[in-house]
Amino acid sequence: MKTLLSIIALSFASAGLAAAADKCPISGKPADSSITSKGKDGKTVAFCCEKCKAKFDAKNK
Repeated sequence: MKTLLSIIALSFASAGLAAAADKCPISGKPADSSITSKGKDGKTVAFCCEKCKAKFDAKNK
């Protein structure tokens, strides 16, 4: 169930919803617009820190 919720949360984050764009998809903390990466769908995702960006990038290769 936890995995399913994580997948759903990442799906919403990568869908570009306004509420998700303000939060880091990894930690849920406020996102820093200067720390970004592209998701598999080509959309830009913002993160709270470089550690979260690295985790996202590793999962989305």
